[in-house]
Amino acid sequence: MDNFLMNSFPENIKKEIEQIQKLILPLARKTSKYMFWTFPLIGIAMINLIYFLFFTTRDGDFYIPVIIYAVIGAFGFALLRETKLTKKEIERIGVRYIIERMKKSRYLTSERKNQYIHLVNEKPVMAMENFIKFLQEEDRLKRLTTDDED
Repeated sequence: MDNFLMNSFPENIKKEIEQIQKLILPLARKTSKYMFWTFPLIGIAMINLIYFLFFTTRDGDFYIPVIIYAVIGAFGFALLRETKLTKKEIERIGVRYIIERMKKSRYLTSERKNQYIHLVNEKPVMAMENFIKFLQEEDRLKRLTTDDED
């Protein structure tokens, strides 16, 4: 998450987001490495395949570079597919952590926790936003409970 946004959150929310980041960091690094190579490989392969297929004469040595560029392109597309799968795994890990954290809350009622869990399961894309709302509500209830005890 963007450092600018992280600085605007209270400490309890920062701590939870950092926990999620620790879980997904190895996969995120792997994904970024794959993405770094994916599009150049695909681009090089496509440009050269188009060139060889449409703008060169078909002599005896024609098939060797076509096969080489086809393999390079296939490798690029394989990396792209792996990147997509890894991104889905990152999302699953994040959602799993969020749901487990919501279940552990001592300050929200079971009904309220189930509402948040349902929201996260319904729209995983909005999971972080709902998690932050959950943490804010939990913090507010925690402070109310702590103030009542004093």
